Amino acid sequence: MGTTVSYLTFDEVGITIAVIAVALAFVVLTWNAVKAIHDWRQLAKKPTDDRIADHEERIKKLETCCKDVQGKLLSDFKWQKDASEMNKLMLRSIKGLMQHAVDGNDTQKLKDMEQEIDDYLLAHQR
Repeated sequence: MGTTVSYLTFDEVGITIAVIAVALAFVVLTWNAVKAIHDWRQLAKKPTDDRIADHEERIKKLETCCKDVQGKLLSDFKWQKDASEMNKLMLRSIKGLMQHAVDGNDTQKLKDMEQEIDDYLLAHQR
């Protein structure tokens, strides 16, 4: 039994090399496309250092602003409390003056109100 060996012709070798080159090119292109998509997704998921620094700066400004506003609100609350106290004192004083004007009595109540006003003014001197 004889075996015959067949050899590739020059054209067949060229075609084979071309097919292998196309296959390798396809693999390289696919690999690069997958890598590009992967890199893009990683970049989209992970914020950049510039964005992080910008956010930290904005947060610090907001915290400072919030502290300022809280301080002003506390000051306004204290002022409102003082104003309310003063209004009550003034109303009691006016009532005492009206009672004195009506009947001419209650001089002790007027003296007590005078002392209370003096105490308030001394306590809230600025």
